[in-house]
Amino acid sequence: MPVVPAAPAAEAPAAAASATPEVPGLTAPPSAQPAFFVQPGTPPEIVERISPVLAQAGLVQTENADAADLTVMPNPGPDAALSAQWVYAVATPFPTVPDGIEFGALQSYWQTGDASRLPFSAPPKIVVTSDAATILITLLGAPYDSNALLIASPADAADIAWANQPALGVLAFESLEPRWKVLALDGRSVLDRGLDLSAYPLTIPVGVIARTEAGRQAAESLRSSRAWPTTNRDPAKIVNVVLTGTTAIARATAMQVELKGIDFPAANILPFFADADILHTSNESSYAVDCPEPDWFGEPTFCSQKDYFTLLQNIGLDIVDLTGNHIKDWGDASLLYTLDLYDTNSLPYYGGGRDLADSRTPRILTTPDGTRFAFVGCNSAGPFPVWATDATPGAAPCDDWSAITAQVSSLKANGQADVVIVTLQYLETPSYEATGQQIADFDALANAGADIVSGSQAHQPQGFGFPGGRFVHYGIGNLFFDQMDYIENRQMFADKHVFYEGRHISTILFTGMNEEWAQPRPMTAEERADFLATIFDVSAW
Repeated sequence: MPVVPAAPAAEAPAAAASATPEVPGLTAPPSAQPAFFVQPGTPPEIVERISPVLAQAGLVQTENADAADLTVMPNPGPDAALSAQWVYAVATPFPTVPDGIEFGALQSYWQTGDASRLPFSAPPKIVVTSDAATILITLLGAPYDSNALLIASPADAADIAWANQPALGVLAFESLEPRWKVLALDGRSVLDRGLDLSAYPLTIPVGVIARTEAGRQAAESLRSSRAWPTTNRDPAKIVNVVLTGTTAIARATAMQVELKGIDFPAANILPFFADADILHTSNESSYAVDCPEPDWFGEPTFCSQKDYFTLLQNIGLDIVDLTGNHIKDWGDASLLYTLDLYDTNSLPYYGGGRDLADSRTPRILTTPDGTRFAFVGCNSAGPFPVWATDATPGAAPCDDWSAITAQVSSLKANGQADVVIVTLQYLETPSYEATGQQIADFDALANAGADIVSGSQAHQPQGFGFPGGRFVHYGIGNLFFDQMDYIENRQMFADKHVFYEGRHISTILFTGMNEEWAQPRPMTAEERADFLATIFDVSAW
């Protein structure tokens, strides 16, 4: 909109003029219509939210900063009428071994091209959204080489990073998605609910400067309408769901519980579980009133003492996966007794049940932020007697997969759940690499709408995939189990899936080594690097 010229003013004394200097963009001259200006680097999400309210308040957007009654900008200073904290993440494609970098190393690479302090085999491309690029230039100056900088939309950033590995992405927190691995900066991660944003180097203030009465009224409209966001990262909206693998407190694992205490198996992994909103395991060993005292050795026919249930309570277990092929080792009566125990203690189960209908019933858990998580599962491996029937308890059979695929599709379509998680008892293979048929079966469930598909069957952990951008882990490995014969069976994962506003944004991998027939411990840095490199190499990317 053209600016209406002001009437000539009498010449003011020099001292008075110097007391109120003209600063472009801070003193708006009168205009024919109130206007707002968006400074480059302002997060697009903010602009999308506030533009309709500003239009309703009578403001038009201008490209002339000097003509604006209201300016939206990063780093607005203390005079902001409204302010927000916008958080940016540093991330890499998921199959990356390092877990963090120093901000100083990023700064050095940005300014000089010196990648010697970065934990990559070659200088990485830097993939950034346009607002992040402006923020980094403001923080760090111009990049040493514009060819090292790839500007991408939030929707395309992961694709571009994966196509240009090694790559570092810098993007707004809300733009994260499962194919990114979030890196800690100076040991601080944006995925940590307890993160002190004032100490995190990519927390950027964004605000509104109102320079006229029309601008101040528009700012008040933004405030009263609640269109102005205070942050893109509300820790109350972060939800953590931890999926683990096979648990069976029997045989040698049970002996260690008897000798070293009920909490011995969980001692070294409990910190990883501490912030879980939903904690899962596949418990393959039913409880039985006539379960004999444990023995170090024995056939793989499992039952657990009732007292061992205390371990599941103490780790904060929230849901039990009953797709395992040992849940009926001690007969129908022990499984029904186990289901009674779960029900009495308000511990939901799925993937198995009192009969076929119960075994196929999805269990929906709602987290404090209101997100509804549906858990479904089935057993394709058998053996035949473990499957539930119309009249007997057991695991849900996968059959021809059509039933569970249709169920996955309907859960969201019918508005029953916001997130669908599927776990499977598939045919066990002593291989890090999933078979072609396994990949096809798991991926079909992801393509049907499952947000996460996880293999509960694997005693030897397996690789990952992202069909349609959804997270698949073909085999997660043991949790509490006594297999010590091969290192492949001692290695294990626990997957912490991070959700924000009901959307899966990232996964944190616990990598462990089972010790003493019962107890997973965190891998050493060297063990973790070797293990992740092996798994990533055979994954279905």
